[in-house]
Amino acid sequence: MKQFIGILMFAAILTGLTSCYNTSIPKPDKLIEKEEFVKMMVDIYLIQGINTDFSDPNALKKKLTQTDLYYSVLKKYSVADTVFIRSLIYYSSHPKEYEKMHVQILNNLNEMELQFKPKDKLKVGTE
Repeated sequence: MKQFIGILMFAAILTGLTSCYNTSIPKPDKLIEKEEFVKMMVDIYLIQGINTDFSDPNALKKKLTQTDLYYSVLKKYSVADTVFIRSLIYYSSHPKEYEKMHVQILNNLNEMELQFKPKDKLKVGTE
């Protein structure tokens, strides 16, 4: 389980180190489409925002790890972890396109946030 996070971190570091050079990473055989990859990354960002309360002994979240949550995203989209990693490396090796995708991811997250924000601010302590 920790292996997935390790692989993800290794891929990010490798991409960061090689992004300064003109390297051409070949397109993988099973590349996740951009639209689906953006949706997966939105879900992964949401997972990273989950705050698990391990002090509550009755919480079901207690048995869940961050890796379990990552694998739940992969399962949701029926994508193998190796396919995801290869797609991540491929997309991040094209910085301009990856930046556009990242902007789209952040826009999607911002839209989701607006859906759940209260429209009227609560007035506390003013009379």
